[in-house]
Amino acid sequence: MHAPATTEELACKYYLRKFLASLFVLARCLIPDLFPGNKMKEYKHMAENFYNYFGQHLNRSGFYNRVIGHAKTTSDASVERSFFEFMDGLKGRCSNWPTNSCPILISLDEVHVLYTRREEDNESQHSLYSLFWSVLSEVVTCHFGVICMSTASDIGSLPAPSLSDRNPEVSLPAPFTELPFDVDLIANPLAPDQENLSSVGSLKFTVRFGRPL
Repeated sequence: MHAPATTEELACKYYLRKFLASLFVLARCLIPDLFPGNKMKEYKHMAENFYNYFGQHLNRSGFYNRVIGHAKTTSDASVERSFFEFMDGLKGRCSNWPTNSCPILISLDEVHVLYTRREEDNESQHSLYSLFWSVLSEVVTCHFGVICMSTASDIGSLPAPSLSDRNPEVSLPAPFTELPFDVDLIANPLAPDQENLSSVGSLKFTVRFGRPL
């Protein structure tokens, strides 16, 4: 992620804000390519297009590298504004934008690389993971969710840091499950329009995946 040392907390969090802002800025740039023309699209179709695009390794790695490059050079760290501009761009192309569920999910795999301390972080009480969660807590009212996944067995490092000192109004669902491997979802597969923002934060829902979340 090329973030500054976590000993420089303010500088590191500023970079993480720029990273998230850059992610939404460049995701918005994909909209004309994924949805050419002026025809309105159904939300399901839009979600499938993004899923298929990022399902390709070259697209995924190329997008990540562009986000890193943009974060290094930009001074814009407004995550909230960048997100709403991205969401408005999607809503302008969508015929049935959802209003009772979380419309945008960001999946971060192998997240243990964020809580594994780098050499420059050895003297810090923070990890990149804890500072990342701190930055996310600043935009908790935005309509996007972040799913953090890891194949690491040491899940004790995965729970989000306490947010009570920063915002007593914020409460987050249990951030991990304790099963070490993916479980079989064939018997009870995920399907559209079954879940909402409350149900996907429940332990009953998250344990279906069987990996630390």
